[in-house]
Amino acid sequence: MQLSLRQLFLRHQAQTSPAPMALEVVSAEGIYLYGANEEQWMDMISGISVSNVGHRHPHVLKAINEQLEKYMHLMVYGEYILSPQVLLAQKLVGIFPPLDSVYFVNSGTEAIEGAIKLSRRVTGRSKIFSFKDAYHGSTTGALSLMSSDYFTSPFEPLLPHVHHLNPGDFSVLEFIDHDTAAVFVEIIRGEAGAEPVDSEFLQALRLRCTETEHSSLRMKFKQVLEEQEISLLAWEKESFLTYLSWRREWEAGCRSVLL
Repeated sequence: MQLSLRQLFLRHQAQTSPAPMALEVVSAEGIYLYGANEEQWMDMISGISVSNVGHRHPHVLKAINEQLEKYMHLMVYGEYILSPQVLLAQKLVGIFPPLDSVYFVNSGTEAIEGAIKLSRRVTGRSKIFSFKDAYHGSTTGALSLMSSDYFTSPFEPLLPHVHHLNPGDFSVLEFIDHDTAAVFVEIIRGEAGAEPVDSEFLQALRLRCTETEHSSLRMKFKQVLEEQEISLLAWEKESFLTYLSWRREWEAGCRSVLL
């Protein structure tokens, strides 16, 4: 007996949860997904915002086809001189001063991992602070920044010297000292129900990081709405309107963008 595609999916493809959505999609166009039995679903997820300009957008298809005629994947980022990557990096550093170099990775959690490694290597310190009820990713380092036992308990022990603070509590800022390598803050906390961190607290946090800076203490800003397909060790989805005036003060961070 030949198994259906659904049966093969459940048998052979690892699922991300015990109850996957399991929509059998055969095509997509604009904001809609289409099923094998002529179902039509409005896509409110958009690949977790990767496809946020709509499925099969003509401009996206044109750009992909033009690139396919030249070459596809050749090497990891930062080895070959490839014009799409170089020109994109140039454009990004023009948008986000004082950024002058971009490290491309494949996901938001990889960007966080890179930021952890960068901050510890540059500062020579190990202590890291993050804030409760934030989401940073599913790899070991990113999980270490998260406070929820739901995400972390199956994988403990995680990274040492990582401490979780209460956002909005000004008294916790004194814990950030000259032994601190980095502070990670998710400006809109995804695991708290898309709750923004108080603006005055963020300004005080920025000031505390400056006060305790020695050589190159880094403050990592991260705002979550989704983890997108291609991410940068640069700036992670900052709120362009609310926090635009802070942009020049940020020194390093992680940014997920649709490219």
